Amino acid sequence: MKKIPILLILLLYAVAAQAEPVSKPNDKQIFSVTANAEIFVKPDRMHVTFGVSDRSKDLLSAKDRMNEILKKAISFCRANGIQEKSIRTSQICIRPEYRYDDEKTKNLLRYYELTQTFTVTLENPDTYEPLLYGLLNMGINKVENVSFTTSELRKYKDEARLAAVKAAQEKAKLLTDAVGIKLGKVINIQEGQPVGYQPYNRLSQNTVLEANANAYGYGRESPEGSFALGTIPVRAEVTVMYELE
Repeated sequence: MKKIPILLILLLYAVAAQAEPVSKPNDKQIFSVTANAEIFVKPDRMHVTFGVSDRSKDLLSAKDRMNEILKKAISFCRANGIQEKSIRTSQICIRPEYRYDDEKTKNLLRYYELTQTFTVTLENPDTYEPLLYGLLNMGINKVENVSFTTSELRKYKDEARLAAVKAAQEKAKLLTDAVGIKLGKVINIQEGQPVGYQPYNRLSQNTVLEANANAYGYGRESPEGSFALGTIPVRAEVTVMYELE
């Protein structure tokens, strides 16, 4: 009896397996729509970084001066109702500056530049202006990284999400009615753009809203010259998928 090689048997089995019909699920037409919403709220928290910088050839004396200014500044913040947990100090930064001496053919020290900052969280942004003027009078000479947040971000984020869903529903109906298509049931809904598309300024659920003081019309100077507080944006974006009837 002639034996059939094992390899041939395997090949015949593979061909037979490929010839079997493959069952396919019922394909349904899908329609997806993306919409976003943006609401504006008044911030109830403010984060600002204050600092002091000094230049001197005498490193120790410059450091002592800075420490004295910072000590008074932090005490002033506490006296104005800012809690210990709302004050965060940074490490001191020391940068030597040199100049090249042609005669001596080497670098010579010009001065040391010392910088140290501390960040304050204000539960009431309206207290910013008197705090700022008081700190400037004490020798603080750096103000940077001004940002605004809301303590009710989750609440406003949910409102933006609901508004985005409503906008998606209205958009879907408008588009399908225009071409004579009838929407079926919703089969999927997700927050954010579909995979593969990453727009700028995308905010996730846990993003802390933060922006430059010159943006969105808040943190600006009022006609009277005082600090005027505006609003910050809270955004949401959803993609809704429908079956088509």
